[in-house]
Amino acid sequence: MLGKLSFRNAKRQALNYIIYFITVTISIGLIFSFNFLAFSKDVNELSQQMKYFKQVIIILSIIIAISISWLINYTMKFMLEKRSKEFAIYQILGIEKRDISSMFVKENIIIGIIALISGILFGILLYQVLISMVMNIFKQPYQINMDFSYKALLLTILYFILIYGIIILKHRKKIKNSNVYELLYSEKQNENHIIKKVKYNKIIFVISIILLLISVLIVKYTFSFGSNVSFKLVLIALISLIVGIYLFYISICGFILDFYINNKKRKYKKNNIFLYRNLISKVNTMSITMATLAVMFVIIIVGLNISMLMNNMLNNEMEILYPFEIMISTTDGDFTKYKEYIKKNSDVVNMHEYKIYTIEQTPLIEALKDTSLRDRKYNKVDNVIKLSDYNKLREMIGYSSVELSNDEIIVNTISTASNYINKYIKENGNYITACNKKYKIKQVEDINLGQLGFNGFVYFFVVNDNEIEFIKENEISSDYLSNNLEYKLVVNTKEKTTQAFYDDLCSYIKTYHFPQVGIYDGIEKEYDVEISLGNVLSRGQRIGETKSFYTIISFSAIYVSLILIMISATLLAIQQLSESEKYKYRYKVLKDLGMDEMDMNKIIFKQIFIYFLLPILIPVLISVPIVLSIGNIFTLAVTYKEIIKNICFVFGIFFLVYSIYFVATDVQFEKNINEEW
Repeated sequence: MLGKLSFRNAKRQALNYIIYFITVTISIGLIFSFNFLAFSKDVNELSQQMKYFKQVIIILSIIIAISISWLINYTMKFMLEKRSKEFAIYQILGIEKRDISSMFVKENIIIGIIALISGILFGILLYQVLISMVMNIFKQPYQINMDFSYKALLLTILYFILIYGIIILKHRKKIKNSNVYELLYSEKQNENHIIKKVKYNKIIFVISIILLLISVLIVKYTFSFGSNVSFKLVLIALISLIVGIYLFYISICGFILDFYINNKKRKYKKNNIFLYRNLISKVNTMSITMATLAVMFVIIIVGLNISMLMNNMLNNEMEILYPFEIMISTTDGDFTKYKEYIKKNSDVVNMHEYKIYTIEQTPLIEALKDTSLRDRKYNKVDNVIKLSDYNKLREMIGYSSVELSNDEIIVNTISTASNYINKYIKENGNYITACNKKYKIKQVEDINLGQLGFNGFVYFFVVNDNEIEFIKENEISSDYLSNNLEYKLVVNTKEKTTQAFYDDLCSYIKTYHFPQVGIYDGIEKEYDVEISLGNVLSRGQRIGETKSFYTIISFSAIYVSLILIMISATLLAIQQLSESEKYKYRYKVLKDLGMDEMDMNKIIFKQIFIYFLLPILIPVLISVPIVLSIGNIFTLAVTYKEIIKNICFVFGIFFLVYSIYFVATDVQFEKNINEEW
């Protein structure tokens, strides 16, 4: 009999908690599909870097499994509370506690198994979508096939067994230790305040605001130095942020109580007393839960923004760093072997060999002093290219030629620095002193010609060919061993270069070995030092690395964000819908007192709106300055316009999904309340 009862209850609970059931199904589907993708042989063979994809996904799956376990535990808690009277009646009828707990375990196992099977079936379909996306990123052909990964299946089942096993045993023990009185009145028990005195609420509230401000200021200070990030400070900021969020939500309900309920003017205005009494009736559950949700939302918003910033950076980097298919630097200008290999193994479109000159750093570096590019000044040199070489480089990528007189120069910079340089010129005039000679800056160009390490760094100067002899006289002399790769060769080919092509070119790089003496453990030892006298850059090879990195980062961010936002919104929805039966009596009293259905629906809307608003209040306010601060480390290749655009896009997607859950909860809550009493 209990078996039939378990099956009937499982069927009924699946219908009552359809949002929860769908979320668990989708979550399991995502875990399985991403694990499937991680174990895919086709994916791992795309590039050498894709071997890290499996490791990242497995680690994330463990984190996701822990998050889902919290969702399931939270939901079972409400399921148990909702059915407490039912279990109390079973005990009164003489059914043993262990039989009741066993029945509860069986019905949850049934729900879980159905969700597991549904999730795996959904995951198989989702895998086909994901792998087609990966193959499209790498421009590889792909056809739908019926591959299956038993490793991914077993790993997903293992997560499921661990999650459900621990949680079910926990609630089974709770039922066995409960008595009839506790079960009958569990729905009517209000939570106690974590901080009982209002003055302590105020103190904790102020401390939370201070901690949140400290975390933002530390992040702003740390990331203002570009790539020189202090991980200790980041850890302190993270701890301060999490503690601040929890203290804020622990104290906010008491703060609301003091602000509204203890103020007679606000207290008796319209329906405030009913609304805010409902709001604080579950203060412990709301505060801890909402703090946890707020932490999740910060992770979602910041994580997605960082993922998009990385995508922007990688795409822009390809344009800035690799304007030509092949880029080679040497110390001696001997490109004979390189050219022979390139001509033999590719179809050359155009090729140019030239030299870049190194001079003492000019005052133009001051344009970058208050920016994330300020580390450029530590190079202590600027670079110069003669006009004929510059025009040839422009021609190779489709730009027209330019002209210069002997006393003019052109500044060619990366796009993210052009505004700073133009601002400096506007404030200081359009003349610059280089090699003790004054030149007029004719124009500032932001054409990508490899001015991030290949042709200078951030910017380089272009001078008339007639000025080159003067530049040579003032060029900073460099020892052959200083590894000054001043001779350049750039090539465009019809076909994209490959990893093997790049590896073969690198084999022609000359090296220099010389002995060096060092002291180790008090003993003087001689060792050999190798210096590379050349460098090879290949757009095709770099594209493979970039796409691998982008795939790992973007897919990981999407994976985590989708799971967390569904879990978070589901928790809020379940909390409200699970208590709709309890609130039903309260709203019935309002109806008996003469309130019409429209006014009751307005109160319901406000109540649910506040519940959904509170968890995103801090994340929205705190995430924007954090993202803007972190964005400083990307500004070498990403503009602030792109950063703002990313923030707007992420918030748009976030609020769209969040609003769907909010509307669904409001509609279902009103339906539950307005059913016939």
